Amino acid sequence: MISVIPCCHAIAAMNFSNVDPQSYVPTVFTRSTYEEVYASIIFPLNGHLLWETTNFNDVLPPLMRKMPGRPKKKRRLEAWELTKDDTQMRVGGHRKKCSICRQRGHNKNNCPLKPQPAETTQPSQPPPSSSTTQPSQQPSPQSSRPTKCKVRRKDT
Repeated sequence: MISVIPCCHAIAAMNFSNVDPQSYVPTVFTRSTYEEVYASIIFPLNGHLLWETTNFNDVLPPLMRKMPGRPKKKRRLEAWELTKDDTQMRVGGHRKKCSICRQRGHNKNNCPLKPQPAETTQPSQPPPSSSTTQPSQQPSPQSSRPTKCKVRRKDT
């Protein structure tokens, strides 16, 4: 005999076999037993205004004390917000979509359709002009600067 109410799979198997599932439910779970148990009147309790007053102090909750260590800032996630594994990205129970291809399961950082960034090369040198200049004709970096004047000191 089954000691609990049969599950839906057992009931489906009983229906398939043309067996009455009611015959497998214990009498504890029947409606008639429930009505017999609660047939007596259950009187409601008086409100706290009608309670008897005592000479004892009221019971207070324990004092809040500061726990050691840094306090946690992250809120506790609900059961439906927790991820099952690392491959499913979820925020509030909804799977994220890639903003490039609109498919689920990855984001734009790992998108296979992400355009590859152009290689950043250093700015190219301007093409040499048609007139060739000799290095001696080019001004030297030192000559373009003003020279320092020597300070003359008086001899005394």
